[in-house]
Amino acid sequence: MMVEVQLPYVYRVTKYNPADRDEHGHYTGSEDVFSDHNEVEASCLQAVAAFARDTGVDHLVVREPQILSLAHFGVGPPVDGFGLDGLFPAGPTGFDDGAEVPLDVGLELVRAMLRDNGAWCRLEEEGTFAVHMGWDQYLYIGS
Repeated sequence: MMVEVQLPYVYRVTKYNPADRDEHGHYTGSEDVFSDHNEVEASCLQAVAAFARDTGVDHLVVREPQILSLAHFGVGPPVDGFGLDGLFPAGPTGFDDGAEVPLDVGLELVRAMLRDNGAWCRLEEEGTFAVHMGWDQYLYIGS
């Protein structure tokens, strides 16, 4: 049985202007919900790397991995390999709950989630650090 540890600090990293939120916190502005694959994406990956380094994390554990099924709820089209190609020695079959990956592979998993490639997971160092993607390009980092 896995017990989720609540981290003392959780940050929402987003490209959206906070003034463009309704009373429920939902984004209502005109910013595109697709990843830009350039500056914004690079900034998000830099934020994850900086928080990980500041926390002393150099590897992450995959939690709750999910791969696109017949129903696709993302805003972008699915891609071959779900963004997992080359990240695991066994290919996408290595994308398992509990798989340990070096930080650079974790960053590529975050990139795949930003791009809505079809794979999703939480990445963590239990009790120390966690990162995952929410809806509409919201990136959550806990430490």
